[in-house]
Amino acid sequence: MAKTREILFFSDAIMSNQNGDMINDNRPRTDETTGKLEMTDVRIKRYAREEAINRGIKIFVKPTTDEKGKQMDCKKVAANIIKEELDKKKDKLEQHLKDNYYDVKLFGVVGTTDPKFNVMGPLQVMWSKSIHEAEVKFTQGTSSFSSGDNKTQGTTWSKYYTPYALFKTYMVYNDICAKRQNINVTEEDMELFKDLLITGVRSYKSTSKNQMPRLLLEVIYNENFIDGELDYVKVNYEKSDLELRSIDEFTFDFSELNNFINIHKSNIDKVRIYMHSKVKAINIPTGVEILPL
Repeated sequence: MAKTREILFFSDAIMSNQNGDMINDNRPRTDETTGKLEMTDVRIKRYAREEAINRGIKIFVKPTTDEKGKQMDCKKVAANIIKEELDKKKDKLEQHLKDNYYDVKLFGVVGTTDPKFNVMGPLQVMWSKSIHEAEVKFTQGTSSFSSGDNKTQGTTWSKYYTPYALFKTYMVYNDICAKRQNINVTEEDMELFKDLLITGVRSYKSTSKNQMPRLLLEVIYNENFIDGELDYVKVNYEKSDLELRSIDEFTFDFSELNNFINIHKSNIDKVRIYMHSKVKAINIPTGVEILPL
């Protein structure tokens, strides 16, 4: 069984829309009070899911179509699994998903029809927020194709985007949560998750999604100890918030992490920092494993 751990993940969005709000004209999600941008847990988990699908790993929450090419809802997907993988033994569905579908094993799932169940994922991903206020811009353009036969110019398109934002995401894996639900999460499963997340964020580019993983801090405990926030990496910068445009304008200071490690050294098994080559870091604690990202 994988040991309890906490993860702090930093990634930046460059000339993109990190997580559009569909009920607000697809504008980047924003805390209107602070001007800081936000990303839902769903967006972060989707990066890992998409990379898992690319590698042929079984994923439950993904776009699935039936034999007629129509999009299936989760109830129909579950019914298909019961029919094709469980010989119609629906009472075995919950454990089958926990054992064989990677995203269910980590993130959990809710079964809304017979059989009903609620699997609380032992790996919880919180909403992300940019560490600084970020600008949101609106732009328009004209496409090459018209919207009709008698049109003299291409269709007008419009989009919202942010020039730059550096995000912080907190995650926690709880081994007791896994044991209570009979979910066998291994150390290999957790290593795979980090790889899927980092690769997914780096690889899945589009005109709306252009993010880069910059730093991942992982604190692994030798018992079921959880700090609850792991907010011990301070990110300093000299420019005003709205002038920020690049990762090299920040300095990551690990002084508070060093204090945290010293206070809780009896609880901590190991600490790892995965760091992009462009990241500037100071006061990294002695004994911490530094790995490329």
